[in-house]
Order: sequence, then structure tokens, then C-alpha cells
Amino acid sequence: MRKFILAAIILSISNMFFAQDKLSLMQGIWADIYNGENEYNEFSFTITKGHKSLSFGYAMGESPRLTLWETIDGFLNYNPVSKGVLDVNTLQDDGEYYVSADVEYINDKGIIEYPNFLVPDYFEIDANNMSIGGNKLVEFIKIERLPSFALKLLYNRGKKDDKDYIEKYLDIKVKEVQVDKSIIYSEPGTTTKMFLIKGDVATVLEEKGDWLKIEFLGKRLVTGWIKKEDVK
Repeated sequence: MRKFILAAIILSISNMFFAQDKLSLMQGIWADIYNGENEYNEFSFTITKGHKSLSFGYAMGESPRLTLWETIDGFLNYNPVSKGVLDVNTLQDDGEYYVSADVEYINDKGIIEYPNFLVPDYFEIDANNMSIGGNKLVEFIKIERLPSFALKLLYNRGKKDDKDYIEKYLDIKVKEVQVDKSIIYSEPGTTTKMFLIKGDVATVLEEKGDWLKIEFLGKRLVTGWIKKEDVK
């Protein structure tokens, strides 16, 4: 009996110690579970870093157009919609209500008025899944990296907006291929049949002299080396 009680106490303390708040669980890259499976072949992603989130989406086609917005996210133990105004500085790492505020409408003091912040009716999250419900339920799954096509669109949008979204939210370094064809090498000097084309954006993993170790997620994840002179 004493052993059972002791084990229960240890388990309870362990659960308290390792329990993660909701904001901690939100950190990282999330993909809509229905990416590419809807009528318009749409894709959407959300990246959360601290209390800041970047959400963007696009539909596959000849000229995919990226829709993008930034928010400040957090939690409260009351619903701020009833007050009609929110101070984003009061947002917590955990709480009963999930709150998302559009950065565009937050003033210098951190104040934003409703309806420029949202409090969804439903929010559920664990280490790998996130569900947010308002007019409709949106379900996400956590992923390790963005597909390189999404990374390319985000990179190009950053150039247009004069903002480095990739560095701000992903903490990675990328390079754009500037030659018609950049051969991928398994090791510096050892060619493969794989290559990147002009405009491709690859993640840089390592630099070694005139070489860059990169990864590129297309239909499958490719890792290899390219010449530094092939990119900008």
C-alpha cells in the first residue's frame, strides 16, 4: 500500500514538472491537415515563435499568390471580447481562452480593439496536433520543416515586403539558386543525378570553403552539396 501511494505521488509530481503550457506546445511549424486535398488545391501553414505567429497560405497554380498575416497570440482566463479591447501585453502562456491579435491593428502601447483580435470558440492542442474552431474547425499537424516550395514563396514575399520572415520565424539560412542548373553533390566533388533550378530556395546546413551543404524538400527530402557560386 505504501509503495502504491509513493508511486502515485511520484507520478503526480512528474506530471506537474513535465506538463507544458499551451504556448510552449504551439512553438514550431504547423500545417493544415487538408493541405492539397481541397477543391482549390490550397495549402496553409502557421509558424509560432514566442507569442508571435506568422500564418500564410496559397493555392497551387501557374502563379501562386501568397496570403500572409502576423499575429500576437496568447491566453487569458477571461474573454476580452466582452470588453471590446485588448492589451496584448497581458497575454499569458496559458489560460482558458486562446486569443489572437492582428499585428497590423495593434497600437504603440499594445492596445487593439475588437474585432481585430479573435477568441475562437474552441482550442485544443497537444505535442503534434492543434485544432482551432470558430465559424469552422481548422486542424493542424506539427511538421519539422516547410516544403521548399512554401519556403520559396515566403522568401520571395520577404523580398517584396523588405522583411526577412524566414530568419524572424524559422532561424534558418536559405539561398536562392541563380544559375539555370545547380548540380547536387553527395560530397564536394562527387556528383549525383539530382539538381536544383534557377529560383529554387534551399536551406543551408553547413558551409565548407566554396561549398554549401543544403537540404531541399520537394516530393522527398534531399540533402547534399552545391557550389556556393551557384546561389545568391
